[in-house]
Amino acid sequence: MTRPTTPRALAGLALVAALTGLPGCYTIRYERKGTVAEAGAPRERWHHAFLGGAIPGSRAVPLKQICPAGVARVESQVTFLNALGQLVTTGGILYPLHAPLWEPTTVSVVCARDGAPGGRGERALRVVVLPLTALGGVPPETAQLLGDALAGELRRRRGVTVVTPSDVAAILGVERTKQMLGCNDAGCVARIGGELDADRIVHGSLGRVGDSLVVNLSAVDPRRGDAPGSASRRLRGVGDEAFLDALPELADALLAPGARAR
Repeated sequence: MTRPTTPRALAGLALVAALTGLPGCYTIRYERKGTVAEAGAPRERWHHAFLGGAIPGSRAVPLKQICPAGVARVESQVTFLNALGQLVTTGGILYPLHAPLWEPTTVSVVCARDGAPGGRGERALRVVVLPLTALGGVPPETAQLLGDALAGELRRRRGVTVVTPSDVAAILGVERTKQMLGCNDAGCVARIGGELDADRIVHGSLGRVGDSLVVNLSAVDPRRGDAPGSASRRLRGVGDEAFLDALPELADALLAPGARAR
């Protein structure tokens, strides 16, 4: 004998059906490439809207107030709790249509680190890229081409201005640039930094050992005389184009204060 379905049972079935839709939680992320994020957990707050987001229920998140030095990453997400709140206020009727009466979302904000490249209020970090030294079977033309590619990748970073090897030759002259090619000691780097008003001087070498391309790069602070960023890579069994694939990681390692790539 079939038992009649009660209103409570119908409500329970609606709740179960709606809960199966909760995996529809989503996250939308916005990132500023090249910005150094602050340490610690993200700053979170709820944002509210009604009738499927058609009517704002709260003001826009004040990013300038939250992050005076700029924003590194912002996420707008519907978490499990957000989805549950939408479900409870609609009784499951409008949830499958993605038009809840109350639509809370969680906004997660990661601020840029104050004083880091890309932070507001800071002058652009001036990076001078010296010609890369060609070693162990790497043609000088290849080293020059890959050095220009490295300068281009650094230039893509927010809050960074780049002086390329060709710019250096134009500023200092061809003869002075030639004298500078073997410059590795701290005193020489400091002199170059003073002449070019540099915050960082990137220099290094490319060489082949067997079937591997060996890359050694360093970013020197000419004022302090130390190297806050460096990168060393052994790219095995690949052509020179592997250097191009590794450019984003190499650039991050050179710009991040205290970072050292393995």
